[in-house]
Amino acid sequence: MPDIGTTMIAHTAEIQADDQTIKEIMSIFKRADEALRGQDLNALMDLYSEDYRHHGYTKEILRGIWEGLFQDHHDFSNTHVFSKIKVEGGKVPKAEITCTGSLWATSNRTGQRVNIDSWFVDVHFLTYEGGAWRIRGHAWETPMKDTRYALPPHPFF
Repeated sequence: MPDIGTTMIAHTAEIQADDQTIKEIMSIFKRADEALRGQDLNALMDLYSEDYRHHGYTKEILRGIWEGLFQDHHDFSNTHVFSKIKVEGGKVPKAEITCTGSLWATSNRTGQRVNIDSWFVDVHFLTYEGGAWRIRGHAWETPMKDTRYALPPHPFF
């Protein structure tokens, strides 16, 4: 996906949430944009749930990855196009957001614009934690024994 640098809801998106909840969910991605532009690691990590999991990645591991990316790159931008937003109420509200997007930055070493990550129809899993929506992982994430020696590529959002 090209470097559009914005978060948007597709005009054909399936929405299963009220307007206020949509605003709150959109705000987490706006805050992510701001944290990326300012390379504010603490602000970015605050957007992730304490229980974040993705293919063996935890919030702690993810922090180290972002730290390395911020050391090696600048001028970050990301694109999110939401095609479905489904929110489930309850004691701990949850949201599944179907998204296509990309993460871009400029390499400090080469000065070239690089695509760090991209995803197509991925499902971001959010949970309402500590008075705000936070990224928890992916809806399809299931615990499994991983026999690989290295972790797979990571969709950062």
